[in-house]
Amino acid sequence: MGDWGSGIYENDDAMDWIYDLLDSTGLSRIKQALDVIAQDNSDSPDVADCRIALAAADLVAALDGDINPDLPDEAEEWIAIVNRSASSLRPKAEDVTRKILESSEIKTYMEKNGRFESWKKDIQVLLKRLEV
Repeated sequence: MGDWGSGIYENDDAMDWIYDLLDSTGLSRIKQALDVIAQDNSDSPDVADCRIALAAADLVAALDGDINPDLPDEAEEWIAIVNRSASSLRPKAEDVTRKILESSEIKTYMEKNGRFESWKKDIQVLLKRLEV
């Protein structure tokens, strides 16, 4: 699974996506990452897709100045390049984050590994940062 903690960026899926994001100068990859979960009709979206969507949601908040203190340097670099608001994506980012918190493979994974409470706290902080 490639993780070393419960934080949004403490896994290979999110970090690999961040590295790939550096090739982009717009919000299309953020929107795509959120859409994967928003359009998922299953009861439990995939772990990797959830990790990437949570990183995307975190960047939506960061682009509007609500920066996660654990934001990786690479993400800060991308934010400086893009240098624009993502306020139009905030409602979708919030909905996707809630969906992941309520029912997803990553939620089940964190429960099984004894990291749920820490993960839940991080996700709740993200939700507060996304509130309009």
